[in-house]
Amino acid sequence: TMDCSGNATARVIIACLTFYFLVFHSLSNLPLSNPLLYGVHQRFWVHPNILCFILVGVGFNAAARSLPRTIVVRIMPIIMVAIPLMTYTRNYEVSDQSENQVFRGYAASILDTLPPKSLLLINYDMTFTSVRYLQECEGLRNKPDVTTINLSMMTFPWFEEKQQLYKDLKFPGSHYTKANTVAWLKGGFTFAEFIDANPDYNIYIAGRLSHDDPEYIEHYEEHPHGLVRHITRRSNSIGAAEAYRNSSLNAWKIVTKHLPPQKLPSETKYPESTWEWTVKKEFVDHLVSRSTYLLDIALRGPQTQALPSIAEAAAWLEVAISLDEKLGNSPSMKKNLGLAYMNIVRSNESHFPIVEDIFGSISNDTKTFWLGPNDSEDWKAWATRQWRRNWGEFLVMSSAREEADYHSVKQIYESVMKSSQTRPNQK
Repeated sequence: TMDCSGNATARVIIACLTFYFLVFHSLSNLPLSNPLLYGVHQRFWVHPNILCFILVGVGFNAAARSLPRTIVVRIMPIIMVAIPLMTYTRNYEVSDQSENQVFRGYAASILDTLPPKSLLLINYDMTFTSVRYLQECEGLRNKPDVTTINLSMMTFPWFEEKQQLYKDLKFPGSHYTKANTVAWLKGGFTFAEFIDANPDYNIYIAGRLSHDDPEYIEHYEEHPHGLVRHITRRSNSIGAAEAYRNSSLNAWKIVTKHLPPQKLPSETKYPESTWEWTVKKEFVDHLVSRSTYLLDIALRGPQTQALPSIAEAAAWLEVAISLDEKLGNSPSMKKNLGLAYMNIVRSNESHFPIVEDIFGSISNDTKTFWLGPNDSEDWKAWATRQWRRNWGEFLVMSSAREEADYHSVKQIYESVMKSSQTRPNQK
């Protein structure tokens, strides 16, 4: 009877395990080709693992019954202790999270860069949960100092019941939706309408909009600000590059205080399947975004005093490549670096500006990431070499042909090289 009961139990466990693997995996809506989402998927394997461990125990029990008693008494305890001990020693380092302060630093680096009476709109789970934890559990920058709203939650009709939690905000309808839809006609509101209704707030956004909003694109623009973006009314005039450089530099000083580049999550311990990996990716992505935005307004605005912004943009792009080697193979990075160095050469300034090192990686002692000119070197000759190297590498990349201004870059490069009678690969 006991054997029949044991066999029945084993069959039930195996059936449950099979059902879980086949049904759960087939119904999962996460694309398993994405390493991060695959990591999320893996966390649901705790339940089938329990069933597997039960079967392992059943197997040990069956093995013990068939072995001599002396082996069972002397050897089996050693094996049963050795297996979990081996697992512990092999996985301790990667599993030890006692010093993991990544998300606290990440959330603080967002909140501390915001001015008083800010409205922070978030559309990333990891951003919202980490920021809200610091606000609600540790009291850092809570309402009304910084008001935080999850954009995804604001898209549901039941959000109308939650509006009472934000008494200082004005909601122009029941919930956030897309214009010219049934939900909008029934009382929903667009993102642009929500921004219009709250002009007294300093509004920042982390993540992307839940719906396309042409009206928002037409009337508003976003400026990189640390690890978020500042939303302002669109203006026909180009802002002063130097003013933006200084304000955004102050924000990044706060970011690097909480998230020093040297302490960003290591890919050895935190691979692409972990949420910690996304923090480093966010750091680098926003660093690049700030650099390219600064370069853009510096080149479109007045060229007087533009050199500090151009030089800093180039330096930060080099730092980004040092933090993520894959960016070194990005056509857009090579193109933007070449553009920056070309305009450094064209500058009428008599002295090369000092780029403040807030990353601890572009000092005079370590020029691996920022190969700036030394004291005895002609800085325009140095910038010419950097321009030639970056655009030369850009033009031989097969994916560079997909860039809209590929032919313009090629024409300029070949014209300069021909006029200087220098071969493209000459150093």
